[in-house]
Amino acid sequence: MKSIAFFVFISITCLQAQQDAGFIPRSLTVKSTNQKIEIDGQANEEVWASTPKHSDFYMQAPVDGKIAEQKTEVQLTSNSEALYLFATCYDDPNYVIQTLKRDNFGEDDAFFIVIDAVNQKSNGYGFGVNALGAMTEVLVTDGDVDNSWDNRWKVVTVNYETHWTVEMEILFKTLRFESGKKQWGVNFGRVEPGSNEVHVWSPIPRQFSYVEIGYCGQLNWEQAPTKQGKNIALIPYVSLASQQNKDENTAWEAKMNVGGDAKFALSTGLNLDLTINPDFSQVEIDQQQTNLTQFDIFFPERRQFFIENSDIFSGYGQFANSPFYSRRIGLSRFGEQVPIRFGARLTGNLNKQLRIGAFNISTDEGDQNQNFSALTFQQAIGVRSNVKGIFLNRQAFQDFDIIDGNYGRNLGGEINLIKPDGKIAGQLGYIQSFKEGISTDNKHIYGRVEYNGQNFRTFLFIQNLGEDYYADMGFNARIINFDPRNNLVERIGYTQIGNMVDYYLYPKSSQLVNYHWSGIENFIIINEAVGLNQWYTRFRHFIFFKNSSQLRFRVNHIYDNLIFDFAITEPAIPAGEYDTWEVNVQFNTDIRKPLNFEGYVVFGDFYVGKKLTYIADLNFRVQPWANFSLGLEQNLIRMPEPYGDVDLTLASARLEFNFSTSLFWTSFIQYNTQRDNFNINTRLQWRYAPMSDFFLVYTDNYRIENMFGSKNRSLVLKASFWLGL
Repeated sequence: MKSIAFFVFISITCLQAQQDAGFIPRSLTVKSTNQKIEIDGQANEEVWASTPKHSDFYMQAPVDGKIAEQKTEVQLTSNSEALYLFATCYDDPNYVIQTLKRDNFGEDDAFFIVIDAVNQKSNGYGFGVNALGAMTEVLVTDGDVDNSWDNRWKVVTVNYETHWTVEMEILFKTLRFESGKKQWGVNFGRVEPGSNEVHVWSPIPRQFSYVEIGYCGQLNWEQAPTKQGKNIALIPYVSLASQQNKDENTAWEAKMNVGGDAKFALSTGLNLDLTINPDFSQVEIDQQQTNLTQFDIFFPERRQFFIENSDIFSGYGQFANSPFYSRRIGLSRFGEQVPIRFGARLTGNLNKQLRIGAFNISTDEGDQNQNFSALTFQQAIGVRSNVKGIFLNRQAFQDFDIIDGNYGRNLGGEINLIKPDGKIAGQLGYIQSFKEGISTDNKHIYGRVEYNGQNFRTFLFIQNLGEDYYADMGFNARIINFDPRNNLVERIGYTQIGNMVDYYLYPKSSQLVNYHWSGIENFIIINEAVGLNQWYTRFRHFIFFKNSSQLRFRVNHIYDNLIFDFAITEPAIPAGEYDTWEVNVQFNTDIRKPLNFEGYVVFGDFYVGKKLTYIADLNFRVQPWANFSLGLEQNLIRMPEPYGDVDLTLASARLEFNFSTSLFWTSFIQYNTQRDNFNINTRLQWRYAPMSDFFLVYTDNYRIENMFGSKNRSLVLKASFWLGL
């Protein structure tokens, strides 16, 4: 293991190169103004007449590097408080608008800006709007986006016969930056579903995301933004919740909650967040999944307090194996809320190269309390590389006294080296856990190298986790193994090796196909109980059509050496070696059409039996005010005697009504036989002022067996208000 890690480290320490000559970032200069600018989508102010227009956008997808046919013009100006943008997007009025709901960017006619306020090509902000004014704000980290982040900004769009316009105001208070810094990173782009194209101002190779922050152009300030003075926001809430729990035979109980958050900008780059008795009742419930494995499955974070700058805490490890998983705080493993008493979080930049993060959060779990704390840093190296470190601590308390021995801690770090063009990257990490009485087999060591070319892409990673490696604040699915025969839980360490090799072919003369994607994946698990535990190989070929439809073929080979019986059937599938194959086909129709469909069929072996899986999703859009979708997943497992057959059904329906860009009603229904649950969640949201919301949420859970017996239900009224000081 040590020799492999050393090889990975040596391989990646040499990565330095210029960006491709064809993808040289562009630059612009922002001049300041004293004129008052009204955000109305019209360039009525004199400053717009004298402000340069930046055009000649490049295509980024499906091809890159050539000037886009659809013209886009962008203008920027600023004053001491905000950055102002005016964009003219030339197009016909036949827009594709999937929704007026916030934070649903990507499939509409839309415009966006990406801002790297510290100019380190590692993290930043994205602000987008579709042609009818639906807003999206996101946090950007190396091409990944988190649209759960919310903050204050303004935008208005206006539609004309030959074009549509965008006018934005982005307050400097919204951003974290170094005061007086004269160069930022910036890019602009358009999503153009009519032609299934993406256009960007500063060119980005098509193998990367269109918000890839490493290819931002340079924004030069004539007068650099400075500290904004007092920057404090109070976000109080009041909620009235009524609940009934049939499982515990309790009547309706009403309870009023009061609490809130506060945000303090300690500097232009550093932010302190406080929360007291937070309430997350308005957060949409998890989308349920069918689990055909012996291990836990991963669900994303949706709670706003844990979102902003979350990558500095969660960006460790390989895939889902991370020492920090924010859902461990304030949520049970089944997604049920655990009361959080208070919390404080400090995140941001100390200087242009050093990011830090720290938090302390206390939860109330009845007979005892848990305190969660963390400290992390990220030091930039060169253009896009960094060194990171993290310390995590969970400590149990009772009546404000520490419970001796009841703790879990992690300490470790990473080095991430990335070429400036993003094509070659490498990673080496080490995390150690600390538990009472444990001093061996308590490490997580991992390394990774990857190459991302236009045609050829590959990665290789390896990680090793000891059987006594604990991550009380993290996520790991495979160390914990359940033995149903003896009703015991056993910890087993393992080594995982993963590799992917893909080739992309872009036909130049095809009138139907944008590109083909062919590849092979290998994931190998070697553990301390049986040696080779699992070897998963997938062969695939995907076809992406110009009309946005997709056709995907996969052939999977799975070797599984079960350590313990697998109790998915009755009787359980016995421990032993199994060699299986399966084939699947997936087809998506044109998502731009009001009526579109996705179908997915898998057939093959399932241990000693056979499995047929089919998934169907039907979506209908009444543009732009309504969306309706129906989903069905069935897993039909047929086993020989003496094993019983297994039929698992997961069905869902979603109804979304958008009365305006500030008033939404969403209902989500889920039927899951594996969890014996029928769930209804309906939510009305009214954003009556910037960052201020009123919610009405009703949730009902039923037991599917025994004729839909009720389990629990709740009705919540919640109002929050953003008060800027």
